[in-house]
Amino acid sequence: MGQHVAEAESKIGSSTFRADSEPARLAISVWPAAKRLWSPAQGCSVLEFAALLYLTLPLVLFFSLFTKLWIAAPAQLAILAVLLRVRPRTTGPQAPVQRLSWRHWLTCAVLAGLFLWVCGYVRPFGHTFDWLKHFAVINELGQYPWPPTNEEAGTFLRYSLGYYLVPGLLTAVLENRWIELFVLLQTWTGLVLLLALLLQKIRPVRTTVFLVLFLLFSGLDLVGWLIHEGNTSLLVHKEWWAGSNYAFAYDGHATLFIWVPQHALAGMLGMALLLLNGKQPAPPQAIGLLGAAVLFWSPFAALGLMPFALAAAVRGGRSAFLDGGNILCATVLGIPLLGYLTAGSASVPHGFSWNHPGFSIISCVEFLILEVGLYLLALRLCGWEHLRHSAIVIAMLLVLPLYRIGAFNDFTMRACIPALMLVGIAAAAAMTEVRSLRCIPLAVLMLVGSITSVLEIIGRSRDGTVPARSQTLRSGVLAQPPYVMQYNAPLPNWVLRDRSR
Repeated sequence: MGQHVAEAESKIGSSTFRADSEPARLAISVWPAAKRLWSPAQGCSVLEFAALLYLTLPLVLFFSLFTKLWIAAPAQLAILAVLLRVRPRTTGPQAPVQRLSWRHWLTCAVLAGLFLWVCGYVRPFGHTFDWLKHFAVINELGQYPWPPTNEEAGTFLRYSLGYYLVPGLLTAVLENRWIELFVLLQTWTGLVLLLALLLQKIRPVRTTVFLVLFLLFSGLDLVGWLIHEGNTSLLVHKEWWAGSNYAFAYDGHATLFIWVPQHALAGMLGMALLLLNGKQPAPPQAIGLLGAAVLFWSPFAALGLMPFALAAAVRGGRSAFLDGGNILCATVLGIPLLGYLTAGSASVPHGFSWNHPGFSIISCVEFLILEVGLYLLALRLCGWEHLRHSAIVIAMLLVLPLYRIGAFNDFTMRACIPALMLVGIAAAAAMTEVRSLRCIPLAVLMLVGSITSVLEIIGRSRDGTVPARSQTLRSGVLAQPPYVMQYNAPLPNWVLRDRSR
C-alpha cells in the first residue's frame, strides 16, 4: 500500500499535473470565460423587480401547468436563477435611485383607477368588441383543465396568454362571477407599476400633469379622419383612417387600454424596465427573462422591444451577450415558447404592405406625418432631450408600416408600442417644463391628440357592454373562421404535457 501512495504522490508532482502542463493551461484559460457567464449581477430597484415579477408570473404558471416535465424543470430553474441574481440589493456599488413618496403612489393608483374606469373596466361604461376574445380566453382557462384542449376538434388553446393566465386561474378557483374584477385588478396593477416606473425614471417636474398627458397621448387620428371620413359622428372609431382594408394604424394609449391591454402592458412595461434609472441601467442579466416574459404576453410587442433590448445589452457590454442567465432564458424559455406560440400559424397572412390593396405611397406618407412626424418636428423645437433612443424610435416608426402580419395588420399596431411610448414620454415631459413660445406647436399637437383619446373613450363607452360570462372559444363567432385558428392549433404539440397521463 505504501508503494501505491508513493506512486500517486509522484504522479501529482509529475508534469501531468503541473501548472504549466497542457490540461492546466486549458483550464486556466477557460475558467475566466466560464466565470463571466455567472458574473455578479447588478440588482434591480424594488419597483423594477416588482414589474419584472408581474410580467414573469404567467411564465411560471405556463411552465408549471402547460408543459412537459423535462421542459418545465429547467425553465423554472432558469427563472428562479435570474430572479435571484437581479433581486434588489441594499449594498454594493449601485447608484442611488429615486424613491417614490406615498403621494406619488397615491397619484399613480388613483389615476390608473380613473383611467381604467372611463376605458370601460367598471360600469356604467362598457367593453368593446375585442373583449369577446379576452373574456372567451379567460372562460376557456376557467372551465377546462390546463392545458385546455378540444378533443373533438383535435385542437388546443394556442395564444399569447401572459395577460390571461392569472385571471384564468382565479376564475377556475373562484368561478366566473368575479371575472370583471379579476381583469380590473390585473390591468390596474400593471398600470400602477408602469406609471410608478415612469415617475421614478423620468422624474418629471409636474408629476400629475405628466401622467395625465402620457395616458391621453395619441397621434393625430382626428385630423386624418376629418380629412378622409369626416362626414359621420365624431364618436366613431378613427383608428383606420389611413388607407382601406386595414392598411396600418398607430394606436393612442387610451385606445390600447380600451381594446388590447395585453399588448399595451407588455410593450410599455418592457420599455420602462429598459430605461435608465437616473444613471443606473437595467441589469443586463435580466434582459433574457424580460424578453421571454414579453414574448408570452405579446409576440409583436416583443419584436418592437427587441432593438431597444439590444441597445441595452450593448450598453451593458459583452457580459450581457455572454451571460449564462440570458443564454438559459433564450434556450430553455424561448425555444418552448416559440414552439407553442407558432404552432399552426403558417396560414397567418403576411407580406410587404405595398402588395396589400389598401396601401399607397401617399397614404403612407400622410400616415407617418400625422401619427408621429409632426410630434418629432415639434420635439426638435422643444424637448428633444427627453426623447430617448431617438435614432431607434425614428427608424422603427418609419419601417413598421412597410410590413404586415395578420388580417388586421396587428404587427404594425403592436410592434410600434415601445417606440411610440417613448415619443409620448418625451412630449409629456416637455410639456411639464414649458418655458418659451417654442413649445406652442407641441402643446397644440398634445391638445389634438388628447381630444382624440377623449373622443375614443366617450365613443366606446356608448357601444354597449360585452357580457363576460357568456363568451367561449368553442361556440359562436370565435369558433368560426378566421378567428378559430387565431386562438387554436392542431394537436399534438411537442411542448404541451399530456393530460391523459
